[in-house]
Amino acid sequence: MEFEHTSIVIAVDDAGSAGRALDYGLEMAEGLQLPVRIIHVATPRDPHRTDYQQLDLDHVSKAAEGLPEFELGAALLDRAMERAGERQIEMEPVLLIGDPTDCLLRFLDECDKPMLFVGRRGQSRLRELILGSVSDKLVRHAKCPVFVIS
Repeated sequence: MEFEHTSIVIAVDDAGSAGRALDYGLEMAEGLQLPVRIIHVATPRDPHRTDYQQLDLDHVSKAAEGLPEFELGAALLDRAMERAGERQIEMEPVLLIGDPTDCLLRFLDECDKPMLFVGRRGQSRLRELILGSVSDKLVRHAKCPVFVIS
């Protein structure tokens, strides 16, 4: 059996498990010498906004006028890149805007044979049953391997 994956995508947010997912994903990428895309999905305040958009991090301050969720996302990505340190792998931060599950699934579809690492937020079981969780939806709908880190 031949290994066919060409990149690793790591989703980060402000949960502690996202940091562990970042560490596991980076270790895997370093071991396999695969490029990494570290992604954060900023959820817009307007619940009717359903578009999928990728922001250029160099222009977040202009694009985020009055929108702290975009600035928070850029800060999370900066911290993730710092945590990644001086690893000998190609890394790219990506800031998306929209619904986290939809954005991640669309982004994964645009990648060539990725693997996804994502943290489990740790909601109560009742809340998870009612609302579902991003990680559960990703496991069910992604067309690539998904590693869920608690």
